[in-house]
Parts: sequence; structure tokens; C-alpha cells
Amino acid sequence: MNSASTYLVIMAGGSGTRFWPKSTSRKPKQLLSFGDGDKSLLVETLERFDGIVPAKNRIIVTTQALQGAVAEQVSKDVTVLAEPQGRNTAPCVYWAARAIAERDPNAVMLVMPADHYIPKVDAFKRTLGEAMKWAQRLDDLVTLGVKPSRPETGYGYLKLGKNLKGEAVAVEAFVEKPNLEKAREFFKGGYLWNGGMFVWRAEVILKAFDQSMPEMKKAWDSSEGKVEAAYPKMTATSIDYGVMEKARNVVTFVLDCGWDDLGSWTSLEGIAEVLGAQKSGGVVTSGEVLAVDSSGNIVDAPKKLVALLGVRDLIVVESGDAILIADKSRAQDIRQIVDGVKKIRPELA
Repeated sequence: MNSASTYLVIMAGGSGTRFWPKSTSRKPKQLLSFGDGDKSLLVETLERFDGIVPAKNRIIVTTQALQGAVAEQVSKDVTVLAEPQGRNTAPCVYWAARAIAERDPNAVMLVMPADHYIPKVDAFKRTLGEAMKWAQRLDDLVTLGVKPSRPETGYGYLKLGKNLKGEAVAVEAFVEKPNLEKAREFFKGGYLWNGGMFVWRAEVILKAFDQSMPEMKKAWDSSEGKVEAAYPKMTATSIDYGVMEKARNVVTFVLDCGWDDLGSWTSLEGIAEVLGAQKSGGVVTSGEVLAVDSSGNIVDAPKKLVALLGVRDLIVVESGDAILIADKSRAQDIRQIVDGVKKIRPELA
């Protein structure tokens, strides 16, 4: 495929609240590194597409608040689009699609989150290549469905339909995050995780928007493409809810590359070995730990000695002037802490 006709769109506007206090509104998780390396998740995401998409065809969509921090981490050839307000992923994708269509409506458009962890890059690139060939030839909306490694309640799922040509599989339905019992059924039943990674031509996704969310084009055109005026009129919803769940031409390719979305501190346990973070007392991503009769803990405390005595299944994180101590079972609820911090110490949120 001609790389000149391929564009990469990276969604990098998330707040990463579930990784507080390491992740803050000023420097969310996509701008941070995890494990022994010093490259941020955003930089690792960009490098994943070296040799596939040239820098001049790379677009990062983020918020105005993060525009400067993002620009510091990328080359000057990369385009940074700064949203005037966060309105979920549908407006983000629509804006990027319009920008690409102005250059080349037939261009293949890769839409990727900035904060995923993919250790098997060669496997990722191979599957992506098959998806790109499909999207270039056919008017389908392609999503990369992740082969699950466990029953998981934190992800949405893809219910598969019939096998198509080659490795392509029709998507019968998008399924919301299940309870544990359902997650076990999905795991055994061959469902895939919905990884939020998409491949399509710019003209194809814009047509899908016109069919499922016609108000987006109306808002854009009535504002003459001026983002500040258009955004408040655009529906605040995800690309999944707004378009993908309604479409009948969704195809997936099975992705088996060690993927993880790094949704919370506990997600580090699943990739601890790859990160080189499995140590005494649990998973230690940064700092030094002395553990006595302690296990299953997650510790991130740079340049600190953390002593654990008789404790299990805790999250212990030190960053700047904040320390978090939480039960692992409440990892998804850390955003509640962030809401409280905004009220009493907003500079730490």
C-alpha cells in the first residue's frame, strides 16, 4: 500500500484519572512511561507506525489543555489538533476525518488510542496490514478485535458473525462491559475484546456519520468548519455508540499481540513480566520495596523505599505531593478520589 495514501489518527485527549496520582490532568497517562523504559505511551504508539505512516500524515487529537505537552513529545511534522472541549471520541474522529478528506477522501485512515500497551509489535503490524488492505478495497468499517486472554469485565466485546474472505470476520454486535459470569461465557464463546482500534477510508467513515449521526455534518457545515463554533453543536458520544453499533458493514480482524488498554493500576499485573516489574511483595513499577508477609500489592514510588508488613492486595502510589493507598478491588473507583482532590487540592488533580 502506498504510504502517502495512509493517515494515522491518535486519540490522546483522555484524563487517565484511574492512574492518579501518577497521572494528572496536566500530564495524563498517555504522556507517561511505565516500567523500566523512559518512552511515554504516546511516543511508543507513534513508533509502532514507523514504516507504515509518514510523519506528515500523522494527526494527534488532544485537548487544548494538553496541546503544549503533546507537542513537546512529537516531531514538528506531526499535526496536533486541539479540541476546544472534550466531547468523547465521535467528534474527535469526525474532525480528523474531515481534515483527511480535504487532502485525500480515498485515504485509508487508522484510528488508534494513545495509551494502549502492545508488546508484540510484529504481530500487531501483520494484522494491521491485512485490515488496511481490506479497508482500501471495500466500503467497510474495520475494527481490530483483540483475542482475549482472560474473562474481563472492564472491556466491551465483539460478537462475531460469519467468516469472510481471508482473515476477515463480520461483526454481528457490539456488547457492553459484562458482569463476571457473562465475561466467562464470552471468553469461552469466542468473543473478542473491543480494543477501540479502527481502519477505514475517510470517505467511508464520513458516509457512516451522515447515515447514523447527520447532525455532525450539519454542525460542521453551519460553522463553516470553524472548530470553536462547531464543537459545542456536535453530539458528545463515543464512536462506538454513535456509529459502530448502528452500522451493518463492520468487519474485524483478530489481533493477538499481548494487547492491554492500561485502564487502571491493576492492569499492570497482567503485563508485569513484560515490564520487568514482578518483584517481592507484588508488582513494583518504580521504587524499592521491602516486603514482609506481604503479597499481591502494586507499588509505584520513584526513589522511595516502601516497607510492606502483613498487607495484601493494596495499591501504593507516591507522586509529587500526593500518596494513594487503595484496595485493589477499588481500582476502578480511583476517579472518586480525583473528584475529591479537585475540591480540596485542585493543583494535585
